[in-house]
Amino acid sequence: MPWTLWRAILKDVWKLVLLSTAVLVAVIAFAATVKPLAEGKLAPLEALRFMLLAIPPMLSYALPFAACFGLTLAYHRMVTDNEFIAARASGISQKTFLVPAIVTGLVLALALGMLNEQVIPRFLRSMESMIRRNLIHVMVRSIERGEAAEFADLQIYAERVRRVEPEKGSGVLDQYVMGNVTAIGFDQTGRVETDLSARQAYLWLVPASVAGIDDTDDAVALIRFTDWQIKDRGGLYRQETFSLAPVRVPSPLKDDPKFLTSGELVEVSRAPERINWIDAQRVEIGRRIAAREAIGLVVESLRREESVRFDDAQGRSIAVRAAGIDARDGVLLPLTQGGPIHVEVYLPGPDGSAGGGGVDRLAAQRAVLEAESPEHDPTQPAASEALHFVLRLEGVRLLSAAGVDLASDEGQTEQVERQFRSLRPPRDTLARVAGLDAEAVIVEAARSVERFGSGTEAIARAAERLETDIAKLRREIIGRRHERLAMAVSCLVMVLTGAVSALRLRDALPLVVYLWCFLPALLTVITINTGSEMMHRMGWIGIPVIWAGVVGLGAYAVASMVRVGRH
Repeated sequence: MPWTLWRAILKDVWKLVLLSTAVLVAVIAFAATVKPLAEGKLAPLEALRFMLLAIPPMLSYALPFAACFGLTLAYHRMVTDNEFIAARASGISQKTFLVPAIVTGLVLALALGMLNEQVIPRFLRSMESMIRRNLIHVMVRSIERGEAAEFADLQIYAERVRRVEPEKGSGVLDQYVMGNVTAIGFDQTGRVETDLSARQAYLWLVPASVAGIDDTDDAVALIRFTDWQIKDRGGLYRQETFSLAPVRVPSPLKDDPKFLTSGELVEVSRAPERINWIDAQRVEIGRRIAAREAIGLVVESLRREESVRFDDAQGRSIAVRAAGIDARDGVLLPLTQGGPIHVEVYLPGPDGSAGGGGVDRLAAQRAVLEAESPEHDPTQPAASEALHFVLRLEGVRLLSAAGVDLASDEGQTEQVERQFRSLRPPRDTLARVAGLDAEAVIVEAARSVERFGSGTEAIARAAERLETDIAKLRREIIGRRHERLAMAVSCLVMVLTGAVSALRLRDALPLVVYLWCFLPALLTVITINTGSEMMHRMGWIGIPVIWAGVVGLGAYAVASMVRVGRH
């Protein structure tokens, strides 16, 4: 065994590979840092940290090309110095001469495979988190300096701001509490149009799906004011809480399975609800199923007992009494026979008991019962939100108010519309479906459609969309795993291509030799990424595309080796 020759070749090869990799990775990492640094998303020291975090992810692409370049230069030098001819003359075969290249390719392929599966996803998440949180930090630092921070076309001032650790399971990425807050909005002429003041405000950074936005790539910033008053266009309004519209915090990196380790990919494939946007759909479909079931129970109670009772957040008890109810689509409750719909509102007394404060009696021509869409609190998991309903009465006559009979005096009766919000259903139907996983929710949705029929079109569409998204997610996971494996194998093939091309093109310049390797290698990487995207969007046709580039590059290396052997 020519150990001395192999050691000499390996020493030369690894010196060039490490040097080429270091230079290429540094250049690419710096290029990835320039854009957020120029846009003010990163401070100088933060940019340095971001650049260090970017180094491992950049190895995924830099290492194969740098290794190919290093092998090309090392073997080309040995060929031009006639070392290859001397080795052949001494009886060393061509394959034996390529053993150091094969060993180097195997080592680099295993290292790249480990990086792709375990290391790179973690660093990518750290880079993404750093960019997103730093955008919030810019706003917080402005407030700490006593300056205005711009948010949703408002200038935000606060006397103090402090960070609060988010609750586990809430989905909040970052959380701050501001005290004695003022928000000012200006019109196009520069005059104050909105003047809002609050005792306290919360600043949250959450994934878009947690805020109810159907977007998997962005995070959003939210501000919720407590104990506030606002002057807007001459009007003065007061309210206990008020939230500004979410402001998107775009990420330069996409939040997808590409940023999951191999173990996490397996877990997500088994339990897709681990992905936020899948879980948000699961929770929403579960709420719709529970709402439809609760409405069905209300209708059944009205038909069987001709009455149903709700409780609301204000301590009131609302009793609905009607006969002959026609519940079309499970939402509308119009009268068909048996007189009007009677509603009794039992007001809470001093001790909190329902009815202790008197009873309001109403009669309505029609009522509409539908699920309420509550304002989501990002500090709490979405699944923890209780199910509430809105009861809208149309063509209302007030019969009596807290014991005062109005029916005998037509001048006191009123034709009005009235609604009752935050009504709790007689029976909790949400608990049964809240704990179901995504696939079980799809099955439950099919049962709900089969059971209730009309009024479940939205449930069927949402379940179909969730099923489609889960299938796409699983295809993407498979595509990502094949992509990572193909990139690792391509590293070995690129190394062999560089070494063999150097033997074949001994009379060409080193950069010309590398060009003959670089273009096929670049086409291989493009093919791998294209196949991964095709797997996500179109299905299994992407797998042959992923490996076509690797196989093609391998065939090119084998053809070059055969040509060298002939001469």
